[in-house]
This record gives sequence, structure tokens and C-alpha cells, in this order.
Amino acid sequence: MKILVAEDNAVTATLMMGVLTHHGYTVVLARNGSEALRLLASNPDIQGVITDIMMPESSGLDLLRALQGHEVWRNLPTIVTTVRDDRETVAQAVSLGCKDYVLKPIRPARLLERVKRIFGQDKAVLMDSREVISRYSLSLEAYRRIAENFTTQVDHTIAALQNWSTNKANVPPVDFNQITEGAALLGAERLMVALEETSGSPPLNPLQGARLLEELQLVRKELPIQIG
Repeated sequence: MKILVAEDNAVTATLMMGVLTHHGYTVVLARNGSEALRLLASNPDIQGVITDIMMPESSGLDLLRALQGHEVWRNLPTIVTTVRDDRETVAQAVSLGCKDYVLKPIRPARLLERVKRIFGQDKAVLMDSREVISRYSLSLEAYRRIAENFTTQVDHTIAALQNWSTNKANVPPVDFNQITEGAALLGAERLMVALEETSGSPPLNPLQGARLLEELQLVRKELPIQIG
């Protein structure tokens, strides 16, 4: 997979390129948004974009705007890297199609987790019911009751997050502890990652909320299949 990295800091760019190439990715490096656009034009096989926010000449937000205005590039999954974790910047990135962000200084493990999840889904939406039943020595009926109760929790959480995103309240009225327990029991790995990332950084920011909502909706679609 070929990834475009737009980063003007030579140290950070070298780190990211080293980590990604070591794990099998091909990296094309740009020093600002303008150069990134030129590289996209000459490398039609690029499948994902990682961009810094603060860059000379043309910023990461400028790059995201250009991607959104392009018929093909608007479909490229994007991740931003930034030292700024304020709600306004995150909200701008989300509105311009950004799928996730990584705070600087870059941690290799966190970078890889984001890349694998956003550029290629590698974690389960929900563990197969037979595996859960075997792992916890459950009866089929017990599994169904647990899954049905979790479905109710997921529905309530989706509704709360949708209301929060509409009303722009500071904190959504959601008991994340309950939903986390159910997600862990039923093997909702992607949802668990999203929940873990919200636990240490209150209040919930728009990007975290959008990601949680997306993962919850995926789980909600899968639950009836596993309940049977």
C-alpha cells in the first residue's frame, strides 16, 4: 500500500517513513500541502494520506480542502498529525473529511494502529458468537440474552451521541463503562479501541465522537447476525 505523508519536520518525517516502510508500506513524502497535491497527481496509486496541520506555504487543512474538492481524491482516507488538540482544529479537520488524528510527538505504535484501522480495517467489528460461547462457556440462550442487552445499550449510546453532536454539548450523557464491558465481552475490538482513546482525554472532541458513533453503528449492524 502506498501512503502519502505530508510533513515539514525532517525528524518526524524520517521517523514516520522508517516505521511505515518497516511494516511494508510504500511512503511518498511531501514537505507541504502544495507538494502533496503534485505528488498525488503523479502517483495515482496512493491509497491514503497522512498530513501535518502546521506546514509552510500550504497547511494540512489547505490540503484537506483540496482533497474534498477533487472528484477522486475526496475518497482517500486521511489522518492528520498535530501538536494541537483543541476542539476547533479537530472540528475543522473532521468537516474536511479527516478520519482520525495522531498527536505529536509521534509514537510508532499509535501511528501504526491508526494506519491499520483507517487505511485497512484489521480488527473485528464483533467476535463470532461461537467463539464467545466457547471462550466463556456460555449456553446459546445466555449469549443471546447478553447480546440483546448489549444491543439496547448500543442503541441508547448511538442516540445520545447523535443528540450530543447536534446540540454541541460539552459531555454526552453516556455511561461508557457499561458499553465498554459489553464490547469487551462480545469482542467488539474496533469499538474497544475507540472507547479506550476517549477515556483519558475528556471532554469528548468531535472527531472522537464521530468515530465512536461510526463504530457503534457497525456493531449495531453486526449484532442481529450474531444473535441469529
